[in-house]
Amino acid sequence: MEGPVNQEEVALALLQKQLAGAGIDTAHWGTGKAKTIEHLLKEIEEGETELISENGTLVRKVTFGACGVFYDSHDGKRYQLFEDRQVFNDGRERRREMNNAVLEKIKKGEEVDTAMARGLQEELGVSGNIELNKVDVRERREMSGSYPGLTTLYAEHHFEATLSDAQHKPEGYVEKQEDKSTYFVWKEV
Repeated sequence: MEGPVNQEEVALALLQKQLAGAGIDTAHWGTGKAKTIEHLLKEIEEGETELISENGTLVRKVTFGACGVFYDSHDGKRYQLFEDRQVFNDGRERRREMNNAVLEKIKKGEEVDTAMARGLQEELGVSGNIELNKVDVRERREMSGSYPGLTTLYAEHHFEATLSDAQHKPEGYVEKQEDKSTYFVWKEV
């Protein structure tokens, strides 16, 4: 008699088969700046990412909010928050050139404004009311840096937020996740 089926292993094997069938080599995922196939599976299971077929090509579709975060000091200076770096538990470090401090994937069925506010609270640890101003919506398609070989379609909803004195931490913020820590710093603009 066989033991119980591990659903995670089955899902991972099916995803690996789907990617291989589309000609996507995952041998180097999880090295350098690339995430692992387990990361992709988690994104799919949590509704943050979906894999779609476009003219026979496998495409990762991600809808997200991008927020420029600002603070206006009492002496009239304006500061903008930037992601400085991500440090993975295995010691790898990733720096991304981003104009927006906080990026939040929108889960299936979630309102974009609600997801963006949630992302600010989760990533920066701020509480209280966050005033969001929607700037625009853009769409772009490119090869994923996180998942080499997999084209990604990004639907971007851009916002701006200005934090209150109570939400502002002059030393910046650190978001600790299961697999990495993300560091955010202020720069005068």
